[in-house]
Amino acid sequence: MIGYFSRQAVQLRAGNRGQATALFLVVVATLLVVVFASIRLHHVAVARVATADSIDAIALSAATWEARCLNLIAALNDGVLQCFRVIRSTCVVWAALAVAAAFGYGLPAFAMYTKYARKLISGYWDTAHLLVSWSEKIRKAAPYLVLGEVAALSKQRNVAGILFPLNPAGPHDGKNTLELHVAPGQPIYLIDAIAPISSALKWLKSLRILETALATVISLLDAAIRAIVGTDKGPIRMLEPEKDLPERQFVRFEGIHTVPDLPIPFLDEQGKRRVIEQATAQPYGGGTSEMTWRSRLTERRKK
Repeated sequence: MIGYFSRQAVQLRAGNRGQATALFLVVVATLLVVVFASIRLHHVAVARVATADSIDAIALSAATWEARCLNLIAALNDGVLQCFRVIRSTCVVWAALAVAAAFGYGLPAFAMYTKYARKLISGYWDTAHLLVSWSEKIRKAAPYLVLGEVAALSKQRNVAGILFPLNPAGPHDGKNTLELHVAPGQPIYLIDAIAPISSALKWLKSLRILETALATVISLLDAAIRAIVGTDKGPIRMLEPEKDLPERQFVRFEGIHTVPDLPIPFLDEQGKRRVIEQATAQPYGGGTSEMTWRSRLTERRKK
């Protein structure tokens, strides 16, 4: 009887040979799929983070170039103000010598300084005009510097995308016009550089005194001063930030990055995964002659 049951057990074991091997292969294949899928997901997640960093860097770099150009314009405006200070100081010394000469003291010194002061005032007034003209050139060149920086970084980081706004030759305040939102300010006459007489006349205008003759008075006084110092340059209008600059001065970059392929044939996802990101940045913090413009990211929306 015992021998009979032993023979039956041997026969049953002989019939189940190979089942453990099949089970082992199924478990191993499942584990490999899970591992490879985890690697793929990690690869995509890393690529998404890298793409987001690249998009942020491109947008922030574009805004940084705008901030640099705004700082250059502010530096030139500060140079204009320094020219005004030199003109004003020269006129103070000139006036002091004139008073002394009127009382019979230092007449030769006054005559000699008059020739020197006229050349000095005229030279600094021309220099102020030159600085303002450079500001205008920087304003026109800034959009092309931004586009060049975006193109270079996009190629370096292997990101295809588009910048908004994009058109550097569009109309001012256009929907897709890439520009610095600065505009010429109030005219500054040579007489303003010597003494703040225009401010006093504007104060009189607010009191309705000389209201109709304000422009004529300023023009006549400025023409007389320019004739004395020997310059034919008119008023100066420095570039100043527009009131809506905080709302309109921004750049947005939207880019697409294709995730590199992984050598996992049976997942069949090669070349099909694309990551789309966008980032917005803007310059902020400066002023007409304050060279404190910086750049920052404002928002980013994933797609």
